[in-house]
Amino acid sequence: MEFYNPSEKIKLMRKKFRVNQAELEGANMTRAFISMMESGKRNVSRTSSKALAEKFNDIAKRISVDLNLDDEYFSRTPKEDATYYCEEQLKSEATHDKLKELIKIATDFELDRLLAQMYKLEGELYYNEKNYKDGFLYLRKALGKYKELRDNKAQIRIYLLMGNCKYNRGEYEESINYFEDTISYALDEMDMENYYKGNSNLALVYMYTKEYEKSLNILENNIFNRSNDVDFDLLARAQITKGMVLYNRKNETEKSLEVFENLVDSLKDKDEVMLSMVYNNIAECYYDLEEYDKSLEYIEKAQKLKMRVYKDTLARTINIKAKVLLKRGLYSEAILVFNLAIDLAEEYSNFDLSLENYKDLVQAYESAGDYESVVKLMNRLIEYLDYSQVNSGKSYAMLKLAEASAHLDKKEETVNLLSELEKLL
Repeated sequence: MEFYNPSEKIKLMRKKFRVNQAELEGANMTRAFISMMESGKRNVSRTSSKALAEKFNDIAKRISVDLNLDDEYFSRTPKEDATYYCEEQLKSEATHDKLKELIKIATDFELDRLLAQMYKLEGELYYNEKNYKDGFLYLRKALGKYKELRDNKAQIRIYLLMGNCKYNRGEYEESINYFEDTISYALDEMDMENYYKGNSNLALVYMYTKEYEKSLNILENNIFNRSNDVDFDLLARAQITKGMVLYNRKNETEKSLEVFENLVDSLKDKDEVMLSMVYNNIAECYYDLEEYDKSLEYIEKAQKLKMRVYKDTLARTINIKAKVLLKRGLYSEAILVFNLAIDLAEEYSNFDLSLENYKDLVQAYESAGDYESVVKLMNRLIEYLDYSQVNSGKSYAMLKLAEASAHLDKKEETVNLLSELEKLL
């Protein structure tokens, strides 16, 4: 995309429509004055720009061309034109190709505020596509620009999304840092919506890192104690996290079940996505309590809702169904369902669910002494991790490969795998 000086615009437009300077004359704009503007000896004022735009728009209409030059077109500098073009383009739906074009323009003309916005939009676009690696890279660029601009308020959402990217890739320790920054900046700027979101996400991460007391303290002190200021959606999510913490702590499944069951009525007709998650968690609690019929009842409820409103976490529901089938001795059926859960988790770029299902399927194979299948499955996991450019989970895969090789009496291969595992550790 090229942008021209005011004098070049007049010259190019005259050439395009094959008109001479005399044809552009009008009140307060003589041929000599037009000549000086075209040669760059006189600046093009907004008044002159408006007159020229009207002239060229009229000339274009005579030959059925819709030119639509705005009043300030001829008075704008190349940098101002670049700014105007970028701002207009950003009003329409963003695509990767369009944003990359705009990023180049903004970089060339040092349009830092627009560049920060474009990096953010590109990061969000990748994030919404579940490409968390590239999403994080562009969000980091946006963060750098907003720091240069000293725009602390704009940094809050960037930190939150960067934390989400790391969380969704299973990189929990790094996500903690970004959520803590979200909370700190949000508090400084009195952005309470993102303050509560940051706390909710931080509590969720601590649940996954098994730091249960930290998770519960954040939920209690920073969300539940301020429930009058927190919106319904976030409060419900916080309750779900609390229930998950209780479930994962020892001997608290019944307390967890109570939290989830209390949420059902409040979520009905309000948020079917969260309701599907709650049904899923209730099914998991009943599975843990060995009430398999009740577990299947809630699996069906969760599956029915998720198929309609939120397939992203359907793999978790399918996973519980597979575990119930395994408990009931339906080994072949369970294996098929575990594989379906893995396919779904990978399709929706859900790293945690993928790894969880791989691990459960490995246990199923090991219980049947099927170590050849363990080898095939772990090679598939390594391939998936390499494709996703994720290291978390690779040491687990190498360990299971080594164990399977040992069971299969492949001593040399076992030694080699243990050597590879040592490098990862």
